Formats: sequence, C-alpha cells, structure tokens
Amino acid sequence: MQSQTTLKLPGALGRTSSVRRRVAWADASEETGARAALRPARHVAISASHELFPSREAALECVVEKRLVAHQRMRDQQAGLTLRAPVRLAATRMERTREGGIDDLKFLYPVLDTVPVIALPILHFATCGVQVSVYGSAEVGRVVEVMRDYLLEARVIDAPEKLLFVPEDPEHISFFHSVRSAVEPLEARDGDALVWCAGDIVLAYDVFPWLMDPDLDAHQLILNVGAKQRVFPEGTPELFLGNYYESLVTRDGPGGSRVFDVKDPNLLVFTREGLRGLSRLDDLRSAKDSSVYMGVFLRTAWRALASSRALACLGTLRYGLKRQRGTLRPGEGLRQDHASEFASAFFDVRARLKADTVDPFVLKDCDNFEDLFGFYRGLLQGIVDEGATREEGYRRLAEFYPHAKHLLALSYRLLPLWDELPLWRHWPELIRDRISTCNRRMTEALQASDLYDGTPPLPEYFAADGSFQHAPAPGDDLPGTRAFLRDVYLPRFHQGRAAHARVLAGVRP
Repeated sequence: MQSQTTLKLPGALGRTSSVRRRVAWADASEETGARAALRPARHVAISASHELFPSREAALECVVEKRLVAHQRMRDQQAGLTLRAPVRLAATRMERTREGGIDDLKFLYPVLDTVPVIALPILHFATCGVQVSVYGSAEVGRVVEVMRDYLLEARVIDAPEKLLFVPEDPEHISFFHSVRSAVEPLEARDGDALVWCAGDIVLAYDVFPWLMDPDLDAHQLILNVGAKQRVFPEGTPELFLGNYYESLVTRDGPGGSRVFDVKDPNLLVFTREGLRGLSRLDDLRSAKDSSVYMGVFLRTAWRALASSRALACLGTLRYGLKRQRGTLRPGEGLRQDHASEFASAFFDVRARLKADTVDPFVLKDCDNFEDLFGFYRGLLQGIVDEGATREEGYRRLAEFYPHAKHLLALSYRLLPLWDELPLWRHWPELIRDRISTCNRRMTEALQASDLYDGTPPLPEYFAADGSFQHAPAPGDDLPGTRAFLRDVYLPRFHQGRAAHARVLAGVRP
C-alpha cells in the first residue's frame, strides 16, 4: 500500500470546456447565494436507518414488484395508455434485511475504496463547524467513532460533542422516529434552525444553501423539493435521468408562472416546533395505497374549510384527485402557494414549500443499485483509479471534490472495520449474490409479463476477484458530471463557504 500523502486543492477552479452550456447553471444558483439567512443553522441531524424487511424473500418480492411496475408503466406510456407522471427509468431498489447476522444496510455500502456511503454526508457537514448527530445501526456507530477520532486528530472538529451518534431502536423504525431521535441530543434551542439530511446523499457537498436558508426567519418548516427544470435548466445537459411524480406551478413574477417536475426532498430545514409538526409524516409513510393518502388529505382539508386556507386546501385536493385519476393536462400542476398553505394546515406549523435547490446531487440519493454503483461509485472510483498510485488518484479527485485528502485518510482508518463488521467481512461475495439473485427473479417476472428485452436487469458491478466493474445506467453522463463538478459545483462550494464564513462573523451578505 502506498504511503499516505497530503493533497493540495487546485488553485485554478475557473476552467470551462463550454461556457455557454454552463451559464444557465451559474445563473440558477446566483439568487440562492445572494439571499443568505442571518441566522444560519449550527445543528445537523443525519438519519442512517430505513425499513427492515422480515426476510430476504419478502425484500426480494418488493424489489421485483417495484421493478415490474416501472417496466409496465413505461410500456403503457409508449403505447399512449396512461397520462400519469412518466417513468423515465426502471431501477433496482436496495431493501434492508437482517439474516445470518448481517445487517444489509445500504448506508454501509462502499462508495469509494473502503469508504461507505454514510461517511460522505457526515464529512460534508462536519467540515462546516456545525454540530452533527447521526442516527443509525451499531455498525454505523462504529463508522462514526472512527470518523470522530480522525476528525479530532485532523482538527476538523474541536470537541467530541461536535459529532454524536444515536443508536437505532429496531423496534421503532419509522421516518419521523429517525429524524426526532437524531435531533434530540443536538444543543439547539427552540427557535434555532435545524437541518436534517438523509444518510445516503453522497456528493452534495455544497451544504451552505441548507445551513443558510433565508425562509426560516418567517417559517418553522421548509420543504425544498427537487425540481428537474431548476436543477437542469434549458440549455444545460441532464447529467442523469430520474423519475419525477409531481408537477409544481410557481409564480416567478407578475403574471408569470412556471411548471416544474418535482420529487420529495432529501434534506429538510426546521425549528423544534417544525419538528413536532413533522410527526404527521408517519401517517403518510405508513399509507399503503393512494386511497389512504387521499383520506389524510381529506381530513386536513376538512379541518381547514373554516379557515383562510380553505381555498388552498381545496385546490390541493383537486390536484390530488386529478393526479390519482391520471387526468392532469400538460402544464397543469399543484400551485406552490396552495401547497405551502396545505402543508401549514397538515403539519400545523408555518410551512413553506418551494423548489429553489439547484443541486443535482440532492436529487440523486442511493435508493438503487444503479445510483450507488453505476453512478456514484463509477464516478468517484473512476477518478481515483486513473492515478498511478492511490495518493495520485486522490489528488485527481481533489479537482472535483474539496475533501479528497480526508477521504484518503478515512479509507485507511476504516480498514480495520472490514474485519469487524459482518457486512464488510462478506463483501464482495454478498453483493454478488444479491445481484445474481435479483437478476434471476427479475428476469423471470419480466419474461412472464412479456417485458424482458434480453438484457440482464442489473449489471454485475463486482467481478469474482472483488474488483469493481464500471456500468453506468442509461442516461448517466459521467464525463458531463465530472465537468459540472470541476467547472460549476466546486466553485459554487467555495463561494458558499466564503458566504457562510461572513455570516458567522456577523457580516451581512
């Protein structure tokens, strides 16, 4: 193994291969950067817990069913048989089980060398000087311990209390319980801003728009959904395909409006009062079909009928009914002001729903094998493996990623855990078995529905000798993503870090 070296971040960050294609990206982020909150968040909760299936068979049935439904929807769309939100990509979900003493947890899957998914969002926030609390399994806790020791030694954090771990309660696994448990040990007061982040947001290292959200001054809960047209403006390449199931109509000026294809947020901003309102999310997360969702919406609308929010709630209901029936016309969607009023009624706090994020990596979490291995590991490992040595590879990574020297150090620090954690001790045999079994079962289901095209549904990402094999999903533009990281995203990160430092120093933006 090569000796560890110190990496230097590149000084010239302004290189562009196509100025015209990137002007829209720069313009899209300008307004967000100019409106910094005067009360930045200093506390961040990260959740690394998700639904636990009773058996591998139950999990596999769910994976196959979701993949089959996606293929059927895509075929119906091609035949003009449905007007519902289009499915652009059929992907293979990673569902969690505990069998044979192995907790098959996606947050622990290695996304670069020996570094697991959960390490990256922890690193992104810890390097900003905020207090971070992580909720997850005991194995996630071991990763947090190793990271805490390293970050203290490297003087990235100045006290052990800056990185906390909260053990998961396997008897109470739910979205809200995960969020609340992660928040509880944080030292935030009632009116302080809090940020929650899913533990599988790999490359969204520009965290400053979330730490400095300007709308929290007038609200207790901010729902910043991901909008395709905001993230990939006209004239810029779409770096990856995604499925967007809702349409949001915003009013961007006098007499003007825009329709965005949106998906639910992977980060939230709120106060402790807003957190209490979020408990209602478990009503939706536990819903098994659209009729239950509609019942929740109807009850909310009924309570709001006698208030000033009645019109907004009725408008939201109308959208929900038309969406359920597949009768939405092109350009028709849910009005943003109606959605904010409905969210305020539903959560019983002052809420704002918006579509302001311009960060593509907030849209693409790691729910699927294709996202984790095809996109993120293919991107990161591809850069590092171009170096003649490991250290040179991480120096190359620093051209795209600001914390490359910490990832290099952590890749060494985490090595002992590969003999300790059951998931890692059995890697890559375990993941090869998962993929092989998924392929067999999905192929059988697709053939039975006359949907199989002869291609294995899931690539073999790891060879028999354990080496990683690159296999981007259809629509994944890895060269374009590299260019975006180097020419747009990394400079944007440095601008955000400077703005954050000024705000913390008491200088108005």
